[in-house]
Amino acid sequence: MVENPRQAYGALLVMVVAAISGIIIASGFVAPDRVMQGNGVWIYLSAVGVMIGCAIISWLTDLPGILFREFGSGGGEY
Repeated sequence: MVENPRQAYGALLVMVVAAISGIIIASGFVAPDRVMQGNGVWIYLSAVGVMIGCAIISWLTDLPGILFREFGSGGGEY
């Protein structure tokens, strides 16, 4: 059980958003022609901006530490 749900699930949300942004950014390298058509450019640039925002949030709040404290192994405690 998490000790601070707001902090724990907020950190988890940042990680999920960063993962989705990473998939969109990776698609720009795999299929650049498709990404550069229509609104794909704006979606790609938005994903880059969101990824930068997630990196800044991670740096300011010690995101790995929060995730380890809340969801990490507690030595087999149940």
